[in-house]
Amino acid sequence: MRKVHVEVWSDFVCPWCWIAKRRFEKAVASLAGKVEVVVTNKAYRLARGMAPMDYQTALYKKLGSSVGADRMMAAVRGQGLEESLVYNFDTMLFGDTTAAHALIKSIGLPVVAQLMSERLYKAVTTDGLDIFDQDVLATLARQVGVSDTLDFDPGRAASEIARDEAEANSIANGVPLFLLNGKTFLSGARETVVFEKALRDAAIDVPAALDESEGESCGIGGCH
Repeated sequence: MRKVHVEVWSDFVCPWCWIAKRRFEKAVASLAGKVEVVVTNKAYRLARGMAPMDYQTALYKKLGSSVGADRMMAAVRGQGLEESLVYNFDTMLFGDTTAAHALIKSIGLPVVAQLMSERLYKAVTTDGLDIFDQDVLATLARQVGVSDTLDFDPGRAASEIARDEAEANSIANGVPLFLLNGKTFLSGARETVVFEKALRDAAIDVPAALDESEGESCGIGGCH
């Protein structure tokens, strides 16, 4: 069975990242038994240094227009529901996710880290929980069954997170971002079939003939 290595950059407060994660996972599942996909998750912060604030207010400021923000939220909600994901923008918070990324990096088992990542997306997006609070993070970690020593120290993880971000910025502008075998990248919340084709091509080392358009994504300056 052929193997594909995929590096994934995302942020828990990126509205398109959870949708992209779900579509990518469906693509991987569809190729089970044909292609082995090895995933390395990397950190990216859309709001480095920003104190937590109401998500809708933050989005209005980033996009500079309530009309544009409302249109984007409607698109996210609609596409999220197609993937059985619930987006409650009225209770979501936006801010610096350094502690959340540090938590993920402190988990030794990749399978457990994946479970923790999924719980963080649901916590901030659906449940309206404050994932910027270390007590909340500790509670969520216990729910998932994290047995590792929890480490939220941004100083310990800062250099690694900064390295992740520098790598992402050298490839594309914004997240979600997927790099296959260090050669081909997909930017944005692409459709499941696009992920499937990219994985198949990467498995046989065929340069993916992808169009240059990007899926829905978010960068430091806002979302599109």
